[in-house]
Amino acid sequence: MYINENKELNALVKKVFKDIDPDGFLGKILSISGWTGIRNRLAAVFLEHAMTGRFPETANLNLVTDLINVENKLRHFTPPGFNRAFLLAFYAKMSLIHIKMRSDTRELTPLLIKDEHIEYMKLSKAKSVRIDWLMLQLIQFEHYLGQERLFTLLQSETRYAALFSLLSKEEQGQMMNNFMTYGASINDSDIFTTDVSTQ
Repeated sequence: MYINENKELNALVKKVFKDIDPDGFLGKILSISGWTGIRNRLAAVFLEHAMTGRFPETANLNLVTDLINVENKLRHFTPPGFNRAFLLAFYAKMSLIHIKMRSDTRELTPLLIKDEHIEYMKLSKAKSVRIDWLMLQLIQFEHYLGQERLFTLLQSETRYAALFSLLSKEEQGQMMNNFMTYGASINDSDIFTTDVSTQ
């Protein structure tokens, strides 16, 4: 429904899936590609658009290999059927592309998802639906507190509020700005308006 109601997105889907159905019939495209196939192609197309300024005729799926790798590494820590790990990886790659295209990048720190960040998840006792927000928190806490200190704190089951209190006011402000930027970028207002602590 969303694709059908959005004329520009509908035209883009028809363009990059013409090998599956020249008429762009969404039912057939979804039946053959599945949701993951549609997601991967569209993500590749938007990444290429960010890099070149134009939408390609076909999707270069090599552009989403690293995103899928991140998703696969996090699949044990989130319930099946959610795409939030892929979403965070897409956001991280898109932000890196934009940073590289800016002339003055000295003040900007790119969001990088490293294997060390995923290792922190092994300390968790539950699966998280909002794995993207959890990873975003861990990445930032590591940036400010350091890898060894954060690992020790997580091993001792230190809660979010206690970790947050270890940051300076400036670091807390930057972290909240990053959260607001991410939430706005993915159109996720729940994190600001409802209690999602159990998710």
